[in-house]
Amino acid sequence: MTDQRISRDLALDHIRHHIQAHPPQTRNVHVGEALALVCGRDFFAAHSSPVQPKSNVDGYALSSDATQGATEEAPAYFNISGEIRPSSTASSPLRQGQAVVMLTGGQMPEGADCAVAFEDVIVEGKRLVVTRELQPGQHVCHSGSDIKAGTRVIRRGEEFTPAVLATLAVSGILNIEAYVPPKICVMAIGNELATLTSNDESKQMPADNLLLAAGLLRLRGVDEVNSEVCPNDLEVIAQRLRDTTDLECIITTGGTGPGQRDFILRAASLAGFTPLFNGIALTPGKSCFAAVKGRTILFALPGTPWAVFALMHALVLPAVCWMRGRTLPVPSPVLARPLVMPSLAQPGWEKLVPCTITPHGSELQATPLLDRSRETRRDMIEAQGLLIVSGLEEPGDLLPMIPIWEHRRGHRFD
Repeated sequence: MTDQRISRDLALDHIRHHIQAHPPQTRNVHVGEALALVCGRDFFAAHSSPVQPKSNVDGYALSSDATQGATEEAPAYFNISGEIRPSSTASSPLRQGQAVVMLTGGQMPEGADCAVAFEDVIVEGKRLVVTRELQPGQHVCHSGSDIKAGTRVIRRGEEFTPAVLATLAVSGILNIEAYVPPKICVMAIGNELATLTSNDESKQMPADNLLLAAGLLRLRGVDEVNSEVCPNDLEVIAQRLRDTTDLECIITTGGTGPGQRDFILRAASLAGFTPLFNGIALTPGKSCFAAVKGRTILFALPGTPWAVFALMHALVLPAVCWMRGRTLPVPSPVLARPLVMPSLAQPGWEKLVPCTITPHGSELQATPLLDRSRETRRDMIEAQGLLIVSGLEEPGDLLPMIPIWEHRRGHRFD
């Protein structure tokens, strides 16, 4: 590997190729435990739902033919015979001139092709009085009206949502195949950092990057994230990297610069990692690098919180989607029109600029957050996207933008 910085696109290609060579594994999971996991293969409805026609009202089931010509002056009469509940099993066929009490979800009996609600009819003793014509299929959920047998419910690479899981269950599928989520560790490197659970009242800084990076991972469906502070010591860092053999991904913050006390690159080499790239032609993040050991990929990010925030969205979160088995959508750029064109990057480089976004017709309009007199943390809190600026844009051009959808805000009505 050379020290020449590569483009963000090429870095993502290297990352994707590594993950393709070490794809995530799948396991069988009950539908009750599969929420937010990624589907490991296409699933189709095993049977129709409902299997047999059912009433969708509380009322009476009967034959629509027997109501033809019914009016208030000349109603149709039916003898009420029995009751069918959702839990009822077999029911007797209806004879001519009979109706049966139906509760919502009850299976329609043979000889009945419609249902009428309690409030739409008159009952005189044990006789049902119908004063209008009823149509075949009225208030009936036909077989397959919910889902038909053989309908594809979910594709491989899509997330299991509540609606998908409910549909799988009602169509006869209770055990599914899902990708195993990656195990990830986030390490904040620095002697000045204190663990988030520490009660030490020294002047050490809280390792806020652990909250930032691990939180973004959890929002992307990775529940198993270990977070730790690592002293800025070459041998200690190398040993921690050696110990993490059961992980798919390690993310470090800090220690990527050119200084004598920036050890992460040397530590990764000592721990047996092979670099994918060393440095990106991107601001922020020029000193970021990635390295691999077996199926484990190491992302070494700078320690500046803004750089961690930007690089997590630009590089790490797309990689995590691939590690989880996701196909589309992944956090990939969309086009937005900046209301003010940010300053361009130097030739051959890209720059990430935080922005807020507003829908405007068929476009997204982006307002770059360019006020350098305000706090950087506010940019991270309020940003809804990261504009990707190179040195090739013209005023009025659409720019690629990495969405930060977890930062969307609702409208306030004061």
